[in-house]
Amino acid sequence: MEQGKEFFIGLDLGGTSLKYALGTSGGDILIKDEMDSKADRPQKEVFEVIFKAIKVLREEAKTRGGFVAAIGLGSPGAVDFEKGKLKGNTPNFLHWGDAEIKKTIEAEFAIPCWADNDANVMAFAESRKGAGKGANNVIALTLGTGIGGGILIDGQLFRGTRYAGAELGHITIDYDGEPCNCGGYGCVEKYASAPAMVKNYIEKLTTAKMSIPDKVSTKIIFARAKEGEKQALETIDDTCKYLGAALASIINIFNPEIIVIGGGVADAGDEFMRRIWAATTARTMKPSLEGLKLVRAKMGNDAGVVGAICMASEMYYSQKRD
Repeated sequence: MEQGKEFFIGLDLGGTSLKYALGTSGGDILIKDEMDSKADRPQKEVFEVIFKAIKVLREEAKTRGGFVAAIGLGSPGAVDFEKGKLKGNTPNFLHWGDAEIKKTIEAEFAIPCWADNDANVMAFAESRKGAGKGANNVIALTLGTGIGGGILIDGQLFRGTRYAGAELGHITIDYDGEPCNCGGYGCVEKYASAPAMVKNYIEKLTTAKMSIPDKVSTKIIFARAKEGEKQALETIDDTCKYLGAALASIINIFNPEIIVIGGGVADAGDEFMRRIWAATTARTMKPSLEGLKLVRAKMGNDAGVVGAICMASEMYYSQKRD
């Protein structure tokens, strides 16, 4: 039995990098860093990156007079939480399909490990340490290259019967709309994600016979909107309406206390949030709006590792009590 302070590792596995951190049981980060996740390499090499990060943090725990009590990891894709195993494949990782995350890490280090979907982990971080702290019923949405989400009911993550729930980016807002990578049509991700905003904006510039910048990004769209450009303003209006339609459905179903929005697109500022709120409230049943807040996420780039640390800590102490 190891002695000393109990520390927890949080790992956030992304298509570009693996973020890793050592934290306290309360989710406070003591040290953090990141390294190339080798997403295009064989699964064994991705695990080697994970092992390297754990070894670094395990040594750090020792120098601080303690040990690593548990490990949490957020991964892209649907994750069977009980088994800590990826269900099928995930975009951006060529060979990560069916990865036995929990089993492989525990076999290497003999430290308990829990793995979950990265959007769930982000939502968990916001509910425990961020904008949703203190609320029992929380919806968290990330707006970026895709649209991800997490749902907390009575303070606990809702994962679905087969751990494939809370795919909030795949709410249909046009039943006969754009085909989506998920196999459906008209998903909000196809209309309100960063690539969708860029596509919409380029189409408006083309129709207006205006020149198109070499590299169009959401930053450019928001900057031009501030300057009053009609096409940029219309693109943002469209995005808010699409998000409003999706959020109204979510609110009418779950009646949350708070909706937390994060990701690159949400970093556009308070005016963007106000417009999303206006588009949402126009479509939502009035009783569900009572006391509801729509806020920007607070955890930023640390959400993944903080959520993973909090998840590992809570699961570890829960099992200890049992």
